[in-house]
Amino acid sequence: MKKDFFIVFFAFLILSCGKKTPPLPIEKSVPKDLSFEIQLTSQGANLFIYLPTETQGGYPLVKIKKLIIEKTELPLDIPRAKEKKSILKLPVKLHSASNLFVYPDYNLKHRHKYTYRIKIIKDFLVETPFTKPLEIHWHNPPDFPQEFKLNLIKEDTVLLTWKRPKKDIYGLDLEGDIFYEIEKTTEKERKNIKIKNKEEYFDEIKLGIKTCYNIRSLLNFRGTFIPGPKTSDICVE
Repeated sequence: MKKDFFIVFFAFLILSCGKKTPPLPIEKSVPKDLSFEIQLTSQGANLFIYLPTETQGGYPLVKIKKLIIEKTELPLDIPRAKEKKSILKLPVKLHSASNLFVYPDYNLKHRHKYTYRIKIIKDFLVETPFTKPLEIHWHNPPDFPQEFKLNLIKEDTVLLTWKRPKKDIYGLDLEGDIFYEIEKTTEKERKNIKIKNKEEYFDEIKLGIKTCYNIRSLLNFRGTFIPGPKTSDICVE
């Protein structure tokens, strides 16, 4: 009797080992929505992509197959020009410590409009829809502000002055309004100061503490703010 019991028991174990957990329905396997933003530098665009950490069914998202970036390009100075579309497929490794993925796109052309959309392919037949598109208008970055100077007005007050750049970094004319960003650095802090419609800035400093400044131009080209390169630091102590 015992022998028959053990035969039946082991047969049950063998059959059970072959069974698999039924797969999740596709709608519960789809990753939750992703989002992204575009930050510009004087070299081009950085796409900051925030990947989801869960599926629509509330399960942890531990792996994705591909990250798809759709990019369209349109020249602004050619009437009736057609958009050029490209698709980039990127392998991405998810990390438990962070869901941020940064993609640098420095292949941008002067006076072109670019539009980006992104989606995730998790598995075969399991993918998210494309995000809403984000667009930028790219112009060559503006040149340095000219004749950047620091004048000590009082013991605790400085006057920074400069002149508006006339060209972009490649010597071509600028189109759009110019703004400025001053970076102020001390041993304890660093902060950015935005300047509009003037080429001077008064600032208070603390005696005995080294304070340094640099400046860069920001070109507002059709609603896109494009930063130029920073000047070298000038300091006072």
